[in-house]
Parts: sequence; C-alpha cells; structure tokens
Amino acid sequence: MKRPVIGITCSHRKEHPDQYRLAGAYCRAVERAGGIPVLLPAVESLLPPAKFDRPLGSFCQGLLLSGGGDLDPSFFGEPPHPRLGSVDPLRDHWEITLIHQALKEGLPLLGICRGMQVLNVALGGSLYQDLPSQYSPPGAALLEHRPSRGAEDAQHRVSIKEGTNLHFLLGRTVIWTNSHHHQAIKDLAPGLLVSAWSEDQVVEGIEAPGEDWLLGVQWHPERWPGPDSEKLFGGLIEACRTNEAGKNGL
Repeated sequence: MKRPVIGITCSHRKEHPDQYRLAGAYCRAVERAGGIPVLLPAVESLLPPAKFDRPLGSFCQGLLLSGGGDLDPSFFGEPPHPRLGSVDPLRDHWEITLIHQALKEGLPLLGICRGMQVLNVALGGSLYQDLPSQYSPPGAALLEHRPSRGAEDAQHRVSIKEGTNLHFLLGRTVIWTNSHHHQAIKDLAPGLLVSAWSEDQVVEGIEAPGEDWLLGVQWHPERWPGPDSEKLFGGLIEACRTNEAGKNGL
C-alpha cells in the first residue's frame, strides 16, 4: 500500500514574516513511521466564510497538529490573561478550519502539545491560559510542566485510562513522558474523553470515542524516542492506511 501523506501544521512568527517554521523532529517521526510529511502553512483564502475548493484528503491522508505558541483566548471566549504568551490568530483559525474539514472527511488526526489544545478548542472546549497561576491541583503540588531545560529531558508519569484507543496503542496504563507547556485543557470539549492525565490531574491525553481516529497528547513524542512514541506515530499511519483501504474497497 502507498505511504500515506501526513499534513503537518507549522508556525509563522511576526519577527520572520517570510518564514514558516516546524521542528524537523515531526517530519522525521512521520517518515520513520512510514508516512510522507508535508507542511500545511496557513492559507487565508481558505478560511471561513470561504470553502475548500478541493477535499483536504486529495493531498493528505492524515493531519498532524504540531506544537507551538499559545492559543488566542478569543477562540474560547475569554480575555487575555496577563501571563498569556505570543499568539497567532491566523494559525489558530487555520488549524480550527483544518480540524473541522478533516473530521468532515473522516481523516485521522493527531494533536501534539498545542495541537491537543487546539483540538479541544475547535470542538468547543477551553484552556487554562497559564497553569501556574490558574490551576490548583486537588491535594497535590503542580508538576513542572514547562522546565527551562527543554522538552527532551523533562520527565513525569502519565496514567492512561484502560479501554481507550491510547491504551490500545501503547498497551500500558502508566508511562513516562516529557513536557514543555504552560497552557492546558480546562473544560473538555463535548464529545471527547480524557484518556490520560498526570499525577497533578492535568489532562495529558484526549480522544474521540467511536469511529473517528482523533488523538491528542500533551507531551512531545517526536522529541521522546522510544517504543511509546513509535506506537503513537505508527497508530496514525496505520489509521490512514485503514481509512484509505476502506475508501478503495480493499
């Protein structure tokens, strides 16, 4: 079967207006899993009220929402918090549009870090704009979710709910992960379920029950080599292949 093309969202920084940016680790992880990575920069002419003039599935078989800066809180109906970081409303709007289009066409989706957060917002959920100042864990101290040493070395445990797609993919109920974020899911979007959480009860994994293959993880598997990360990207690629085989009647 042909290798599926995975569309990956990327960032656009004001200080470099002629550049789109994406960490190469995302592309390498997709390629190792058997896919072909393609970047999807924001296209203003395709944002609502405009419509896609061709199916998203005509040029990619799956969607990967990458990490990056903070989400604009206007997308979940809140004013900016004093500790809100840099935002890019154009990217937010584009990614939300891509999510709805991918779901409409039945394409598999994987959201990583910010990508998980935008999945939640796109479907009607909200975020903590700044965990340290807005979230108090029940009966525990807040973990260091945004350490200065970077995502490659930061470690904490994550519990995975049995019976979820994430549990099916990884085959375990407790894993170690890396972490590099200061925003997190507050109100879960209708229709989604929490599949993983850290010891301080911060949401670390979400998914859609039923037939839609939609997964979000708060950690950075592309920068955390090992079998758990390989299984996540492998799950995305396999979902794309299964999806294409079903469309082609194979």
